Amino acid sequence: MLSLTAVHLADRHLVPTPLAALGDSHGLTPDQLRMYHRFYGLQGVACHPGDLGPMLAQVLARAVASLPPAQRVRGQLFYCKTQTHNTLADRHWLRALADAQGLAGWEASAVTMTSCASALTLLHFAGLADTREPLIVLTGEKAFHPSVSRLPVGLLAEVPAAALFNSAAGGWQVRGTTVRHLPQFYQNPDAMAAEDRRALQGCYVDGLRAFLHDSLAHYAPHLRDDFTFLPHNLNQPVTTQLIRHFGWQSRSFQGDVAQIGHAYCSDIFVNLRAFEAAGPTASDQLLVLAAGTGVTFATCLLDRTPTDPKTGHCT
Repeated sequence: MLSLTAVHLADRHLVPTPLAALGDSHGLTPDQLRMYHRFYGLQGVACHPGDLGPMLAQVLARAVASLPPAQRVRGQLFYCKTQTHNTLADRHWLRALADAQGLAGWEASAVTMTSCASALTLLHFAGLADTREPLIVLTGEKAFHPSVSRLPVGLLAEVPAAALFNSAAGGWQVRGTTVRHLPQFYQNPDAMAAEDRRALQGCYVDGLRAFLHDSLAHYAPHLRDDFTFLPHNLNQPVTTQLIRHFGWQSRSFQGDVAQIGHAYCSDIFVNLRAFEAAGPTASDQLLVLAAGTGVTFATCLLDRTPTDPKTGHCT
């Protein structure tokens, strides 16, 4: 069973950027600015001043520094990305990144499986494989061009994260994962034919709602009465519909969607850290949701495990 030991972010290096200043990277018109603000509650997005390589190296270095020396010998590093055309092009860039951080004995792979659900989908496969050795899931991308930096339902942010698994006691236990893929909607909505786009709009909310019902049934043996729902930072109107449908208004925790935006696969880790930073809570169980084009829905059930009160739950 996977254990989430710590989540490392680059909080101090992120630059909160108002919507009106995103012309070069996101190509927003005044009408689009108003639409994103009115319908999705966006006021800005988080940007990182560094290029992709240094941006990822920053959080990876923090994760490696928290590893005991004996665990730096062997493990697995996965970079979960959402798009194949906005990452480093050299053939061995991730291998070089891992080696530079002292992880020469680790396997290193970049995966683009299910867009913004890739990180949770990776946890699903890692759980099926019964991964026991240390695992680092690296996320975060650059929103460098208008053609890849915005979605119809949200704006993309640059938030690197490194989630460390199976390193020490404490943190969160991955109690279970669920994934559902709707392959007929494999294209980005902007590239779909009009009839396919209408079909997606017609089934997306109902499909996501049904998936959550099935996830609850799957988790029933482990689900606690006090669990908290932790959704991604995407399509705020749909997320609000889901919360109301399930009556989860008092058990939902959402990250700073208005100021951060949608941070690709990093959402789940950013919001987890925000949940912990919010202070004491009676909830020791989280139901985490992510969705990606493809279309893929994914959830993860996390149980908090005891930890040393001197060190906290996450670094």
